[in-house]
Amino acid sequence: MPVRAGIADGAAQIADLAVATQKLERVMRRFYQLAVMVVAAMCVGLFIYAGGAVVMVVFASALVAVVLHGAARLICRVLPIRQWVAVVLFLAALVSGVSGVVHVSGPELVTQLSHLYAALTHERDALHATLDQNPVGHSVLNHIPRFFGGNQTSGPLGSEGAGGGMDFAGSMTNVLTSTFGSAGTLVVIVIAGVYFALSPHLYANGLLRLVPTRYRPTARALIRTTAHVLSAWVAGQLLDMTVVGVLTWVGLSLLGMPLAFPLGLVAGTANFIPYLGTFIGAVPALLIALSISPREALMVAGLYAFIQAFEGYVMSPFIQKRAVSMPPALTILSQTIFGAFLGMWGFAFASPITAVLLAMVDHLTTPLPEDEQV
Repeated sequence: MPVRAGIADGAAQIADLAVATQKLERVMRRFYQLAVMVVAAMCVGLFIYAGGAVVMVVFASALVAVVLHGAARLICRVLPIRQWVAVVLFLAALVSGVSGVVHVSGPELVTQLSHLYAALTHERDALHATLDQNPVGHSVLNHIPRFFGGNQTSGPLGSEGAGGGMDFAGSMTNVLTSTFGSAGTLVVIVIAGVYFALSPHLYANGLLRLVPTRYRPTARALIRTTAHVLSAWVAGQLLDMTVVGVLTWVGLSLLGMPLAFPLGLVAGTANFIPYLGTFIGAVPALLIALSISPREALMVAGLYAFIQAFEGYVMSPFIQKRAVSMPPALTILSQTIFGAFLGMWGFAFASPITAVLLAMVDHLTTPLPEDEQV
């Protein structure tokens, strides 16, 4: 009996040790996975911070490819042609349409845009002169860059002491800017987007070859999810921009505002950035309206408030049902975070990047049970 009891106790201890070993292995496995995720996130963050301008150019090219690919799919539904032929046809039609618009109304549009620039410059100088006479206003102007009408000649990162000449992210941005310039960078984005749209499977399969075999199904699903989310976001945003631009143009024309069409174009283009873009697009119209009369400025402000309410309570819910739904607070926070790390590029593309990240997290994680929800 004592021998049997000792054997039983030993077996129980071995079983307990096996259970404890399994628990320790699970804990170590989870810790390893967490460590790998943290290191991967740090590497990705370092890469984005170091070459943020390059990453944003690639992302902008992907958005161009999404637009071209979506248009090509619509053409392929009507005409029995290959996708690359549809992309070429759409590009030819787009170039012809833009050339026709430029030929017909290009000179007038250039004239109105030049008048708009002159009016904004005059109002900026007048506001600068008014604020500069006040001590508080002069202090505020000292913290605003000269490009925007302030007195600051260089930003806090522009000095040698702050940047030390060793800011690699700034170097990458300077290389892009100095080598290509804004127009050159735009050409690179368009050309890369065209090539992506002509053969998207070639580049997607190339990315999959870099992924280990056992993770390729997950990577393939993430690539498809990314493509779907970007397509939905671009379609919804283009519709939103068009409606806002047309409403602004019509509203300003009815109010008798000068330069209604270019101001509507500015409002529609600025609305590419959700929420904050509406306020950015309203600034030029308000400055010009103030130069006319305070009453005109109030009417213009009321018009933009109405358009913002219509866009927020009517257009956005309609688009979000068929496109991408993101909480407003998360959208604004993402614009702040990406703008702080990547500058204007990150500020402009924060919303589609956040939409892609949310879709990836939703795909990789399980839904939260109701009993665990807050």
